[in-house]
Amino acid sequence: MLEPLPPSRWSPEAAAHLLNRAGFGGSPDDIAALHARGFEAAISALVDVPAPESPEPVPDWAKPGETFALRRELRAMDEEKRRMRLMEKRKEDQKHLIAIRGEWLERMRSGPDPLREKMTLFWHGHFAVSAEKVRSPYLLWQQNCTLRAHGLGQFGALTKTVARDPAMLIYLDTVQSRPGRPNENFARELMELFTLGEGHYSEADIRESARAFVGYRIDPATESFRLVRMQQDSGTKSFLGKTGLLDGDGVIDRILEQPECARFIARKIWVFLAGENPSEPLVEALATDFRRSGYSIRPLLRRILQSAEFYAPANIRSQIKSPAQWMVQTARSLEMPLPPALFAANAMRQMGQLLFAPPSVKGWDGGRAWISTSTLLIRYNLANALLRGDVSGLVPDGRPALRRAARARLRGPVLDLIAPPALRPDPARLVDALAWRLFQSAPDERERRAFLDYLKARPAPPADDTLVGLAHLMMSTPQFQLC
Repeated sequence: MLEPLPPSRWSPEAAAHLLNRAGFGGSPDDIAALHARGFEAAISALVDVPAPESPEPVPDWAKPGETFALRRELRAMDEEKRRMRLMEKRKEDQKHLIAIRGEWLERMRSGPDPLREKMTLFWHGHFAVSAEKVRSPYLLWQQNCTLRAHGLGQFGALTKTVARDPAMLIYLDTVQSRPGRPNENFARELMELFTLGEGHYSEADIRESARAFVGYRIDPATESFRLVRMQQDSGTKSFLGKTGLLDGDGVIDRILEQPECARFIARKIWVFLAGENPSEPLVEALATDFRRSGYSIRPLLRRILQSAEFYAPANIRSQIKSPAQWMVQTARSLEMPLPPALFAANAMRQMGQLLFAPPSVKGWDGGRAWISTSTLLIRYNLANALLRGDVSGLVPDGRPALRRAARARLRGPVLDLIAPPALRPDPARLVDALAWRLFQSAPDERERRAFLDYLKARPAPPADDTLVGLAHLMMSTPQFQLC
């Protein structure tokens, strides 16, 4: 179980699979370079990366403490001035939220550490918070930095840090807890969604553990975590079969002692990176190593990415691309810029995955939930616009700000790159080269014949519109929606 991939199976197709799942894909040259490293070196290049700069530079627009200062400012205003100031603040926040969404997508596309960004996306859906309730772009940016900094580290440390994260304190109402009146939202989701899964705790465990997080607050001057000891519940607590003077960290330590915690997280990471419905022996093998390592995430990722099971035919090109994966992998495959940030955010919303706005504390369902008639149409139309190098035609006339943003052209048609002039007189070679770039595999015979028939039905050598049409046809297939 979970033996390393034999060297004989390390192929360009395996390298493409690794790059797709442990990152956001790449161009044919990226795939060839990863394959040329050899299997062990390729794994190391993705997994053995240095920690990011810590702390990350605060954005120029961020003013920690501004949210709390604004509350004092508003109290001194009359109703009309208060309304105008709030409207102004909402516009500022929206602009900054669009900026951090665009910057994160750009990290996914061109950053030096694709696995860290892929896992930051995973933890964003796992420890979900949303701008719908946490209306501070600074706090959302801050949580994103936390997930990036700890996302390849130790799960216990990550969970304890998230429990103190100001965005999480607001989103799950921990800041509303009072001695004698603990809010149970975080305590419930900590076990149900973040660590154990349903059925492995009781309602009494929720009530008792909620008491341990009373006193978790946000410092209004710095918008950082503050523990107010005078408000803590210092009494004895009975939690998961243990009685003692547990605080928040103690509750998390007790959770980590449960074998189901390692199984729950190992299974969820396997599904995110590898494939659905892992066998129980596979999950148990991963969980055993995870617990032995002290819940270290990096060795767990290495074990997954090295395993022959990760490269099993059933797992290759079987995962429906999330909108983030679709957007970033498309840009990387076509070697082109992302759309402008405002347009990209609007497209991501329509495709069903707006960053910093998961639909609930459960994050996104993923899988088949990514695909519907409307989201597929958005993918098809966006693919055509990206190939033509101009997304402004997708913006309704009634959205002037979005239309202005979309007028910023991309690099232009990518035809000379994806359809080199030397290949255009040879339809078979052209189709095969384009299929490798877009699918990282050969199309099945029926699809390949359809692509060749498309070219044969038009004058030779193919004109630019024909080449765009061919690429768009390929990007509108079920195969392109998979990675």
